[in-house]
Amino acid sequence: MAGTLKEIEVTVAEVVDYLRVTEQFLPAVREVVERKITAQAARTSGITVTTAELQRAADAFRTVKDLGKARDTERWLSSIGISVETFEEYLETNILISKFKDRLEKKTNKAKYSAQPSIQESIRDMIYQDWLRSEMKK
Repeated sequence: MAGTLKEIEVTVAEVVDYLRVTEQFLPAVREVVERKITAQAARTSGITVTTAELQRAADAFRTVKDLGKARDTERWLSSIGISVETFEEYLETNILISKFKDRLEKKTNKAKYSAQPSIQESIRDMIYQDWLRSEMKK
């Protein structure tokens, strides 16, 4: 598969080579593998995605991307070379991962994690950022 832009051809191999040289390839592959592992674990544990959940996720995605009409979404998908089915699979995987995280969170002793200094510092920083935002609005 190759794409052209103003008579410049770019191949998938060139993109992969670029990602390898800039050390972005392995993180991207790792993320795809992690998503697949998690989605499979979610399905195996009985987690499913309803049509309504998929529709809400698609609506939220379109809002973030400012794709107001179905035609806008179709054009955008076409411009990046993604099928509607691939887009739906992406959204379904996101939902499965979110539900799986919820399930893990319910079964986990949160105190174990919240006692870690780095977590406490992150919470402290979030509290500060919330305060700062409210002060800046005054």
